[in-house]
Amino acid sequence: MINVLAGVVGALLGFSGALLGAWIKSRGEHRKWLREQKLAGAAEMVSAGTNIYEFRSGSKAWLESFEPSELREWQSQLQKGRAAIHLLCTRETRDRADAFVRSCWHAKDDKENLAEAVQALRAFTASLRKEVGSD
Repeated sequence: MINVLAGVVGALLGFSGALLGAWIKSRGEHRKWLREQKLAGAAEMVSAGTNIYEFRSGSKAWLESFEPSELREWQSQLQKGRAAIHLLCTRETRDRADAFVRSCWHAKDDKENLAEAVQALRAFTASLRKEVGSD
């Protein structure tokens, strides 16, 4: 009887160890997936936002070579990245992303506006870096 009980206890301990290992591994994979999604969304948003900023504050020569379909593509890209940020990130990061997007859309060709956009981008990236642990 004791041998059977020892075998059952050993099997239960082995099974619980396997479950614990699987749980720990899935949590690590989820964290990795979440980090990758945040970074991909941010990269998409920053890329599109920078293009929109350049368009809004651009020189006349730059504007003459511009295709309207590009702006629609950038808007779509910006919104996809922004949606990922809003779904996955903390309030601080979301607020800083919104400030960056606003600065891109309000762009003008002057130093004050450029400084505002650069500051908004720096604040957003600092918040995101802190959140994903890449400080």
